[in-house]
Amino acid sequence: MACGTWIQIRAATKPDTTDISVSFRARAEQPADGRDLFIALTGHELRTPITVIRGYADTLVEHWDSLDEGSRRDAIYVVGQRARELSRLVDRLLNAVGDESNPADASALLPFDLIETLTAAVDDLSPEQRRTLTVALPQSLPKALGERATLATILAEFVTNAGKYSLNWVEAVLTAGADAQTVWFRVADRGIGIRPEHVERAFERFWQLETGDQRTRGGVGLGLYLVRRIVERQHGWVSLRPRQGGGTVAEVRLPRADADTHGEA
Repeated sequence: MACGTWIQIRAATKPDTTDISVSFRARAEQPADGRDLFIALTGHELRTPITVIRGYADTLVEHWDSLDEGSRRDAIYVVGQRARELSRLVDRLLNAVGDESNPADASALLPFDLIETLTAAVDDLSPEQRRTLTVALPQSLPKALGERATLATILAEFVTNAGKYSLNWVEAVLTAGADAQTVWFRVADRGIGIRPEHVERAFERFWQLETGDQRTRGGVGLGLYLVRRIVERQHGWVSLRPRQGGGTVAEVRLPRADADTHGEA
């Protein structure tokens, strides 16, 4: 098939049985295919940070006395950076196999200051990401209703994708605003952009723009899938769209706390 999935079709000779046989066979094979894909992608993506951590750790152990202070610090910094990357990847993998139908507890959805939260999330980005991000936030906005702690994960995913799908880590812009029902924030980049037909697929689990030997960018195809789950748990919306003039706009909208208080949608 065009999507890259092979389905074995066995035709039955009795009337009214062929379609049923094919349908059940295809459904039975899907879980195994999904597990195989999950294992393959997980192994591929875990290998890189583990290899780097092991290499630098071995260097420190074997050559500690011959390394100067600066070289030691550089090696330890890389180990820490890759360990954080590995931790984030493991969190994504665990979330990806969790219960998709589990909505957020209403008690966990609390009013919070979006500008303050985004500012803190920017501080949590890597130095490379902060250098390529222009922050253009207003001084204040109505409070959002949701899970404040999740915004750092969402912003990191947006900024990571902006860099991943740009030729030379071109600058991205973070903005925010509000309307009568929602508060929102956006990351707009000048990367390679996204085709309209790929917008919905980008939020599917394991979907990637590049496949097989054509892949030049890392990732397991879980980031935007998890972002959508996180946002929808908070009764919000997440979207991608092509940016006028080139690039992509990634946007999240969450309910306004005051709109929710008054019983509005």
